[in-house]
Amino acid sequence: MKVKAVASQIPVTPRKVCLVVDLIRGQKIKEAEAILTLNSKSAAPIVLKLLKSAVANAVNNFNLNKDDLYVEEIFVNES
Repeated sequence: MKVKAVASQIPVTPRKVCLVVDLIRGQKIKEAEAILTLNSKSAAPIVLKLLKSAVANAVNNFNLNKDDLYVEEIFVNES
């Protein structure tokens, strides 16, 4: 089952966000949170907040276990 979270109009360029997003693609949630917490890029806190939102959606709306979740697909668009 895919769970979705969207962030729009963030104050960071897509190029900078893409550098952070590439680090967590395919990672388990705990590993992705650790990577984002230790990352010093300006986009890392924004992506971490979005990741936590997606995890909360999965746990609360679909009754999924947080330990079983991973980042299957994440991407950045210019809008």
